[in-house]
Amino acid sequence: MEPKDLVKVWDAPDNSKLTPKQLSIRLPILVAARISALCDMYPRKTKTEIIGDLLSTALDQLEAALPSIKGRKMGEIPDEGPYYEEVGLRGSFRSRTIKYLRELEEEAGIKEPMPFSEQFIFDEDAK
Repeated sequence: MEPKDLVKVWDAPDNSKLTPKQLSIRLPILVAARISALCDMYPRKTKTEIIGDLLSTALDQLEAALPSIKGRKMGEIPDEGPYYEEVGLRGSFRSRTIKYLRELEEEAGIKEPMPFSEQFIFDEDAK
């Protein structure tokens, strides 16, 4: 998600699930002021929702920027070609994310896990 898309998200209803435990962090003063300004501008959104959306957007962009390395061949999809395991920093980040996601879901008593698949790299030259 791009930061410019947050405005659309903040005007829509929120159906996300929160962690069972509260996290407490201290923010730089300017960051806290900017978050408060956004809360004034979007009064239907809580500070938790706004901070969560901002963090989610930043993490999506960080993940996209992490180096991607093609590992072993995992299979082939018709009309798409072969795909490979992601073994770079991006793959490590995604696999650790899944590990902690499953732990948090278990802790929260969530019976149906959130869909989150491993990242694969498609061989663009094989098409």
